Amino acid sequence: MCQRQNPSVFGGEGAYLKKGEWEFRTSLLRFVSDKHYIGTERNLALDAYKGPVNTRNQINFDFTYGLTSRSSLTLDIPFQIQTYNLHRPVQGSGTSAPVPIDTGANGVGDLTLSYGRWMFSTDHSRGNVHVSLGVQFPTGDSSATSFVYGRAIPVDISVQPGTGGWGLVPTVQAFRTFSRFSVYGVGTYLINPTNTTGTPAFFSTLFHPGATTVNSSTDAYMAEFGASVPTPLHWISPTLAYRISGVPALDLIGASDGFRRPATLGYFEPGANLTLFGHTVNLTFPIVNYINVKPHYVSGVNQNTDATIPGFMFSLSYSFRFGGGQ
Repeated sequence: MCQRQNPSVFGGEGAYLKKGEWEFRTSLLRFVSDKHYIGTERNLALDAYKGPVNTRNQINFDFTYGLTSRSSLTLDIPFQIQTYNLHRPVQGSGTSAPVPIDTGANGVGDLTLSYGRWMFSTDHSRGNVHVSLGVQFPTGDSSATSFVYGRAIPVDISVQPGTGGWGLVPTVQAFRTFSRFSVYGVGTYLINPTNTTGTPAFFSTLFHPGATTVNSSTDAYMAEFGASVPTPLHWISPTLAYRISGVPALDLIGASDGFRRPATLGYFEPGANLTLFGHTVNLTFPIVNYINVKPHYVSGVNQNTDATIPGFMFSLSYSFRFGGGQ
């Protein structure tokens, strides 16, 4: 899923960087995926089968530099700690009793360097549109392994730190401030022309050593619309947003071979912004309310697949600014 943590654009003069000013932002996203779905339906049989359970902790470090009062460069560095645990019988053991299988992968993901520009003068603090284009570098490992049944097996595609290819990341953000509240919207799409990562798929390799099915290098997308309401305590404001994110069944550019789990998630994001002495903290608790795990294409055949989905998430970010001229 595309969980890129975009900077808040709740409006006002605080949305703009000055020329030569820096903004540092770090964010933590945590969730545990333990609910299994095929399409829009819950697969209780897999729940009872004890897994898989995917636990994700992702930390992003963003560094943004103001080139001018309207343009900037941003470097996004993701780091993840993920586990993928399940219970399955040991093949060839003569018993059908499931045993725990613990896998996972940690490390730096794919870095993104973006150039962004406000479309209108930053003298206007009541509303503006920000457009950016990023290049994603294949710095993350897309072939991480864990030892299972005494042999090294590539971990599941959902916990691989990297996507295995270069990508383009166009993003559009906008805000509008009214007398009693502010609204914002953001949309981003990862264009990944690379076909496959070349890494064997986890389940194929787990049960059939030497299997030829490999992971797909997928596109991803995210769109969000939200609002912020001021309070008598000017340093705190509650927020509410709705986000849609997912992985498409077919990529926008290039072939879409290999194994993937296409899906779309929709969720509400209640939260709050706290701003004090130039420091900003944003806390949200995304709650999933729409799930659609779609079929994927393997060798031209449309096949159903299942995916583990979190019921809710936890997101915390912190940012501050320093330096800059007039």
